[in-house]
Amino acid sequence: MSDSRINSFTDLIVWETSHKLVIELFKLAQNSYRNNLNMEIWKQALRSAFSTPANIAEGFSSHKGKSYVSYLEIARGSSEETRYWLIVLKETENIPESKLRSLSEKYIEVNKMLSKMIASLNSKTQTP
Repeated sequence: MSDSRINSFTDLIVWETSHKLVIELFKLAQNSYRNNLNMEIWKQALRSAFSTPANIAEGFSSHKGKSYVSYLEIARGSSEETRYWLIVLKETENIPESKLRSLSEKYIEVNKMLSKMIASLNSKTQTP
């Protein structure tokens, strides 16, 4: 990017980070052994993982102010939900402990970025 303006959701570091996490989790799911039982866990993990960058994109592109904040809050909730499903995947021996730690740390960082954005937008929409 040649300047610091944000013209698209793809310019947001939080979107880029959460998108990369989706791709990483998707590839893990593709390469894992799946049966009827663990397939449901993978579906839930992927659904919540995809929801994070999707809500960032939708909020950025379609909404302003408090409405945008609402989409970011949904994205943050989806990110936390994904962390939960990662714990389940580890405890059901679908991913190793090291992968759980690595992905969880990245999702914590996404949540911090989203929280900062939400706080910043909330402070701008406050009326005296």
